[in-house]
Amino acid sequence: MKRIIFSLIVLLSVAGANAQSANFEELSKIKGVDYTHVDKDMIERTAKQGKGLDVAGIVNLGDDAKEEFLNQFDDVKVFKCEDKGSIKKFKKTVQKLLQGKEWEPLIDTKGPDGEILKIYLSKKGERSTNVVLAVEDEEANLVVINGTFDMAKQLQGGMKFNVETNY
Repeated sequence: MKRIIFSLIVLLSVAGANAQSANFEELSKIKGVDYTHVDKDMIERTAKQGKGLDVAGIVNLGDDAKEEFLNQFDDVKVFKCEDKGSIKKFKKTVQKLLQGKEWEPLIDTKGPDGEILKIYLSKKGERSTNVVLAVEDEEANLVVINGTFDMAKQLQGGMKFNVETNY
């Protein structure tokens, strides 16, 4: 059993950043977790219409976004847990998935009432996976963004990017 687990860990650590994000789909199996996935095709159609993209009421990729901005996104996954009994398991599972040297923590904060906000980046060449975890007493949200969008660069630029989160 240990050999199988070790082989799996080695395989995952060699895989690219986009392969890492596929593991997050296991969160959708946790009781009380709603999962929304927007693929590249839907993003491209939205971009051509000149509209912003609202994902599960959690992420809004710019109401006035230009096509070149939206084309940075390959897909967006949103996991929302409002089952108070499952939030701890949700958070623990996410934290396990974010262990490893391929994940660079960009923001790791804890508020006075125990609210948690974590932002991680995994980059492979021009491709990146950006992960935002927000946890409160009543709700936990995870957003996984794949593409060429690089949140680290955006944060360095004073957070002047056209992405809004509604936690």
